Amino acid sequence: MLDMLPTERIGRATWLLAQGRTMTVREVAEVLEITPRGARAMLERLSRVVPLVDDGGVWRVASTERTPSDG
Repeated sequence: MLDMLPTERIGRATWLLAQGRTMTVREVAEVLEITPRGARAMLERLSRVVPLVDDGGVWRVASTERTPSDG
C-alpha cells in the first residue's frame, strides 16, 4: 500500500471508519503510511462532509449527522 494516491488514502480511511472501527490519529497514520499531522488534517477535512467526531482522541462515525443549524 506504499503507493496509494491521496484519494485512495481518503477512501481507505472512510471505509474503515464506516465499518464501525474507531481509530486514533496515530492508527490512521500507520494504516495509511502517512504522518500523524497528515492523518489529523485528513480526518478534520473528512469530518466536514462525513459525520465523524473526535471523541477524546478516538475518531469514529457520529451516532447522528450534524445539520447546518448545529454549526
